[in-house]
Amino acid sequence: MNTYELTVILRSRDVEPLLEKVREILSKHGVVQLSDTSPGVKKLAYMIDGEKEGHYFFINAEIHPDSIKKIIADFRLNHDILRWLFVKIQKPAVA
Repeated sequence: MNTYELTVILRSRDVEPLLEKVREILSKHGVVQLSDTSPGVKKLAYMIDGEKEGHYFFINAEIHPDSIKKIIADFRLNHDILRWLFVKIQKPAVA
């Protein structure tokens, strides 16, 4: 398993059920959450699917690389998840 930072942008209306849905999708695919933060609603640089604002959610988690494609497929089925980004965190080299 690798460590990733996942950024998810959700529609800004009724966020709690959406956050719970994101957590369900992640747990369904065996993701181990290390931490999560939610800076809240931010203005988007450009309109996404008719939305001018989005609720940002950051998750640090351990994810098996094969699960990422499955997670993305589930995210695509939910129209309230506007964008997502997986960034692999490199472990520091030991000298």
